[in-house]
Amino acid sequence: MSTRPPNDSSGPFDHLALRYLRQSLDTSHPTDEPYVLNSIESRVIRRTKIVTLTMAVLLGVMGVLLLYGPQYVWPDLFSGTTVWFLGDAYELPLITTLYGVLLVYVEVNLLVVLNLHAVKMIMRVCQFPNAHDAQYDRHLQALADAALEKTNRGILRFGIDPYLNMPRWGLTIFFLLNMVKAALSNLALKFLLKRFIGRFALRQITDLAGIPIYAFWNAWASWQVLHEAQVRVMSPITIREFVHELHEEWGKNDQLRPLLLEALQYVAILKRQYNYSHFLLTETLVDRFGLQVDTPLTGDFLTQVAQAPMDVRRSLERLIVFGVLVDGKLSLLEKRRLSELRKNGFLTYSANDIQRIGNDYNQGRGLWV
Repeated sequence: MSTRPPNDSSGPFDHLALRYLRQSLDTSHPTDEPYVLNSIESRVIRRTKIVTLTMAVLLGVMGVLLLYGPQYVWPDLFSGTTVWFLGDAYELPLITTLYGVLLVYVEVNLLVVLNLHAVKMIMRVCQFPNAHDAQYDRHLQALADAALEKTNRGILRFGIDPYLNMPRWGLTIFFLLNMVKAALSNLALKFLLKRFIGRFALRQITDLAGIPIYAFWNAWASWQVLHEAQVRVMSPITIREFVHELHEEWGKNDQLRPLLLEALQYVAILKRQYNYSHFLLTETLVDRFGLQVDTPLTGDFLTQVAQAPMDVRRSLERLIVFGVLVDGKLSLLEKRRLSELRKNGFLTYSANDIQRIGNDYNQGRGLWV
């Protein structure tokens, strides 16, 4: 059991975590079943998400008000600046632009600090990573990467590549891109307002109509960060238990072993992203089953599994479903591809079953496949 952390901070998230930490420290998690959040952890994580999303929404609201409010109060200060170029004069909103850039810089950094504190609080209340864990440093780095929205490409060392060259860049760039989405959404809303309201659409109305848009995108980005942090807390024990159970049943089976990496490659193609949980699952399977990673994969998983015995196919089916859900995300594209597997007779899990299992996992009730 990890030791109690010192009370060396006074932030609202730290007080919320430490309020329940003494109770949480006395509640251990079984190591022979998927990670399930206890009542204390669930309560704190839920409150953390509510507080973080509320503050992210308020930052979005304040950003819009601070951007347009001063322009209404001091219009002369934000008037255009005359710039001469090749003998021609141009009126450019330089002051407005610089002021907007300053506001974006401040808002992005506040969002970064907000989400880093929230992830830190989730770590504390879940006692993760445990100080006595042999992989303490790795788990700590994984949570830091989650907080900074860094992608994990360690899976490439196993010869598995989802063929997606769209890496994520870090928390600052993540929130900047999120603001670009909000700005484009705001432009689209202004266009629609002017289109349907016409001359009655006052500038104040069209400007302030962007408040809910920026608030929504800030909340969405923060939710993504906190959800990823929660998954990275739950996935190591969940993966370890699943792989242990699979090895106990199939560790010496020569028909299943050659298909394990092919199945993981198929999951990677389904996910179409570099994924920490999938990397951890792959590494655990390789170590537990002693798989050789220097043999090139064929990428023809469905043809090979069609020739396997039924009991082997069912175990591989569990692995596919587990691999798709363990990162806590199930996109429409993945649902469509799973539906194709169902039509081909490989998948026996219904769409509702998979959705229910995924929802239970995301709510901290464990990944029971």
